[in-house]
Amino acid sequence: KKLFLSALALSCVFSTQALAGLADNAAKFVGNITTRGQVRSDFGTYWNQITAENECKWASIEGSRGNYNWSGCDAAYNWAKQNGGHFKFHALVWGSQYPNWLNGLSVEETKKAITAWFDAVAKRYPDLEMIDVVNEAIRTGNGQYHSGYGNNNNIIPALGGDNNGDYNFVTTAFKMARERWPKAVLIYNDYNTLSWQMNEGIELIQTIVKNGAPVDVYGQQAHDCKGMSKSDFESKLTRIHNETGLPLMISEYDIGEANDSLQKNNYANHIPFMWETE
Repeated sequence: KKLFLSALALSCVFSTQALAGLADNAAKFVGNITTRGQVRSDFGTYWNQITAENECKWASIEGSRGNYNWSGCDAAYNWAKQNGGHFKFHALVWGSQYPNWLNGLSVEETKKAITAWFDAVAKRYPDLEMIDVVNEAIRTGNGQYHSGYGNNNNIIPALGGDNNGDYNFVTTAFKMARERWPKAVLIYNDYNTLSWQMNEGIELIQTIVKNGAPVDVYGQQAHDCKGMSKSDFESKLTRIHNETGLPLMISEYDIGEANDSLQKNNYANHIPFMWETE
């Protein structure tokens, strides 16, 4: 019986008793990000899954073409390896935080650069468990996307274009990832389709699945859910799951609330559904 993967990047710190036992030896996991580029010494007290906040992004690793700095990404990857935790690579393709040297490259050179980047990651981490393959590619209108695809870069045409919303560049990225990581969980990740552009996010997933993208999970960046009712939160996630046919992952989550009691109420409205729903 397959269990629904749940990853929470929480902005608070839970007590050891409340969370460590919850995730210990579980098929599900509760995770967080690195802190200012470091894995906290007490990380394993609270979490059993880790995602590097910035250290695995293309711009962080390949600041100059062909020169790679893996140290920050290695730290998160190695923590998971050494502590029996889960590691998610974030992210292969994103319209933000790509290397500045990509700006102005021709379509052909951009394609070579993206291919070399995928190959370098696969060589360094051939056994990745989970990968955010494409991040924030939903069309927002007027030739714009949730992040800076097409702004001084040729990422979209280099990966096959986006003809009238067919998201071919997203499909291509997933096919490239599957070739290199046949056993990894491949994730499309976006911000924040629980509150904005839910329909467009569903349409993107439906489109790339129809076009043969080997996407396994739809990652929900559950930012700005402050004040969202329990029923609203549950109904939105249920609709997204039902209409995409994919497992969902809460890939990011934060409640911007200084009042501890109100923050706790938000957590109580949201987190049980994430954890208990297959």
